Formats: sequence, C-alpha cells, structure tokens
Amino acid sequence: MSTRDSTYAKPFLTVPEQLRRLRERGMDCGTSEACAYAVLELHGYYRLSGYWHLYRDRPAPPAAQFDVDGREIRLDSFVPGTSLVHVDALYEFDHELRVRLGDMFSVIETALRFRIGHRVGSVDAFAHRDPEALGAMRELESPRIVRAWNAVLGRTTPTRHVPTSAYDDWLEEYDRHEKRARGDFVAHFREKYGPHLPIWVATEVMSFGVLSNFYNLLCQADQEILAARFQVSTADGHGDRGALANWLNSLRHVRNICAHYGRLWNRTFDVLIQAPGQTQKDATSPLYPLVDEGVKNKLYGVLLIMRHLLLGIAPGRADMVDLVDLVDARSATIGFDMGQLGFPVDWRTNPIWDRSFVLNNSPMLAANLLDRTDSHTAVETRAVLTGAEMNEAVQVQTPEQAEREKSRARHKLLKTYLRYRVVIEIELGARKHYPAFQFRDGKIIDALAEINRTLTLACGESHPAWIAAALLDWWQTPHPALPRAADGSEQSPLDLLYVVSEQEFEASVREADAMSSFVVPEPL
Repeated sequence: MSTRDSTYAKPFLTVPEQLRRLRERGMDCGTSEACAYAVLELHGYYRLSGYWHLYRDRPAPPAAQFDVDGREIRLDSFVPGTSLVHVDALYEFDHELRVRLGDMFSVIETALRFRIGHRVGSVDAFAHRDPEALGAMRELESPRIVRAWNAVLGRTTPTRHVPTSAYDDWLEEYDRHEKRARGDFVAHFREKYGPHLPIWVATEVMSFGVLSNFYNLLCQADQEILAARFQVSTADGHGDRGALANWLNSLRHVRNICAHYGRLWNRTFDVLIQAPGQTQKDATSPLYPLVDEGVKNKLYGVLLIMRHLLLGIAPGRADMVDLVDLVDARSATIGFDMGQLGFPVDWRTNPIWDRSFVLNNSPMLAANLLDRTDSHTAVETRAVLTGAEMNEAVQVQTPEQAEREKSRARHKLLKTYLRYRVVIEIELGARKHYPAFQFRDGKIIDALAEINRTLTLACGESHPAWIAAALLDWWQTPHPALPRAADGSEQSPLDLLYVVSEQEFEASVREADAMSSFVVPEPL
C-alpha cells in the first residue's frame, strides 16, 4: 500500500456525476446528454476547469474578495448564462492558438539555433566545450583549492581559473541531450569524427531551454552582437543582452506550455517579459506596451516580442498579424474580452501590427558582416595601432605620461583613417567594429588603404552599412583574373594580400583590373 503525502480528499466522479455537478452549480450544459458527455470525455473535467474558472461567481461585498495569499476568491457557483458550449468554444480557440503559435515558434527557434551556433562557431568548432573560449571562467581564491584543481587537471603550469558553476551545470545538461540525440546527421558525425558534435550540429540537438541557457554563457560581446542584430537595445543603443536573455526564457516557458497542451487563454505567465532599455524611454516604440504590468506577463506581450523577432528573421512573413486578427475575430464570435489576454485597448494603433511594417535592416546586415570576418571594437583596434607616432613636441617625463601620449596617438591615427575613408567600419548597436585583416605591423596596410579609399569614394552617399558590405564583398570574392592559389583555385583580393608582398599585390590588382568588379551600392 502506497503512502500518500497529501491532504487531497475530493472523491472520484464519473462523467455523469461531473455533468450533474456542473448543472447543480449553475452551468448550462445543454439538452443533449450525449453532446455534454462528448465534451467532457474529449477534453477532461480538470482541463476544462481552467476555462470556466473566470465564470465562477465572486463573493458579494462586503465579503473578502481575496484570500490571505492575495489570490482572487471564486465560489463554486457559476455566473448566470455560463454554458458548456461557450467553455468548449474557448478551449477549441485556445487549441488553435497553440497550433498556430507552434508554427511560428519553429521559425524563431530554427533561426536562433543557427545564429547562436554560427556566432560561436567562428571562434572554434567546439567552443561550447571550452569555457575559456566562452569566457565562462571564475577565479579561485583558496590556495588549497587551486592546488587540488591543478592536480586534477595534471597541469604543469598552475591556473587559478576554473569553469563557472553555471557552465558546469549547463554542460552536464547538454551532455545528456547529446548522448540521447539520434538521426542520420548525428550518426554521420559520430561515425566519422567521434562522440562529440561541433557547435553548428550541437545547437540542433539542444532543447530550447539548453539553447537559451547557452546564450547566457556567451561572452558579453557576442551576446550584445546577437541582441543588436534583433534590435533589442539598451538605453545607450548597445545590444541589450539582458533583455534578449529574458525574451528567450519567456519563449521557452510559453513554448513548453504549448508543447504540453497547456492553456494560453486568460493565463498569467510565470516569466515577466522585460522591455529593452531603449524601449523603456521611448513611448513611441512599438515595444513600449511591454512596460505595462498588465502586458509583460500575458499573451499579448509574447505575441509582441515574437512579431518583433520575426521581423528580423523573416520580414516578409505576416503570420503573427494573421494570428492577432484571429484573436480579434474570435473575441467577437465566442465572446471574450481581449484584455484577458493582455491586449491594450488601443493595440490596433500600434504600427507593428501593420502588414507593411518593417524594421531597419542595417543592424541585420552589420551583424552578418561581423559573422563573415574577425573584427575588433574601436578600443581593441586602437590597441593594435602600435605604429602610431607620438607628438614630438610633447615632453614626456614619466611612464604614465608616455602611455597617455601613446593612447592619444592611436586614437588620433584611427580618426585619421576614418577621415580619409581608408578603413572599413561596421557599426552595430552603437558600437563600431573594424575587420582585423586591414592592419599589419601596427598600422593599416597601405595598399589596402588606397583601395578602400578609391572604392568608398565611388559609393557616394550610400548607407554606411551598405558601403561596408560592398567593400567586404569585393575583398572576399574570388576574382578569375587574379593569380591562382597553389592548388589552382581562384583567389580573392584578400587571399592574395595574405601571401604576396604589397608591391606584388598592387601590381596584380592593377593588371587584372580587379577593382572594376566592385559593385557600387544603391545611394540613400
């Protein structure tokens, strides 16, 4: 005999007894016993109770309206006019809502799997198994623990840094997913390369929860780049990594509800959606409703962030607009208040629900460019410019003064490159990046600088993001007239720049008339 650790003592009820109880409490169950039985048997009394809860009577004042835990008190009796037909219609609507949302979750989830894996994969194919590459390390303080840790690792060069507990927990969970993973592509990798999967395959076997937790382990720069790509921005314009992490957690929560056939209608979600920093100070932002406490934990808030993400993933799709139109139509035919799902009274005035609404595509383009080439921030680039010459007129007397003057010289040199338009600059999320291939021996490569300037001037008043894209396209695209590689394959100008002297490079570009292949972007 099992031991029950529960005070639950309600009796089991047959379907006829369930129906009798509903009628005793005031629900209109219709005249057909067979139809009423069919509804209860198809969906279940307990599951349907979530849909009729709102239609249970409230205590009449001055009786208490809330219990000691702050929960709204509902009586067993139903509000007059409550019917099983209406409850069944709400359930069927909710089912349709879950199915439609599931299709859109798949689009968002697939894109996020690629974007996160692609971003991390540019560092190392197995970066997810290298906490140092992710930056998921912490420093040990106790000398005894440091010695024990290095003994376990068998390191001859001691280290005080170990993976964070968050990374250890994540890896343990991910390993379970990797071991359970099946499929032709997984079998192929295991058979050919070994048990562990590279990141672009690993993201395909992660659950959405494991994927969203992996995002939290990425270095700050990568998190910000991914957030900026989707135009989730802080108050100062950088990628709001905290808000995007929160959105992923919210989507994980709602996706799990859909996967387990849970109720979305009139539900208050456990995860509160966070309004990005930039949104919080801009009342004209389409995402501004997220600052409202009545939106951030309701379905409308989820639909709002999904619409925003889809605009950055598949701009031509209007599935989410179709879905809110469905909610609007069903609210009229079934008879429920859209406010129960968190829809503000003026939600139709929000431009994001216009089918023609689009996001600025330059952040998406800039993020794509950063995925294509190793780039440094402005601070990192200035640190590379060791060839910057200090002002000879300044009398340097201390090491501190010398360091300040070096910093000024590097800052001035980068500004000079920008003024003369000789350097490719990629701006994303209020942060500027510079492809690393442009610099050698502490300064910009002279031959590259001349080409960049000529091609940039040919672009006229085109958008800076499009100019950067056009320049990067030219540098990375193989050109048939340039000298071929040792294996006979065509080389891009960048390939050639890596293997020959600057003089040879300039001569080859001139002889091949390679700059004539440059495609000038459209003007603003």
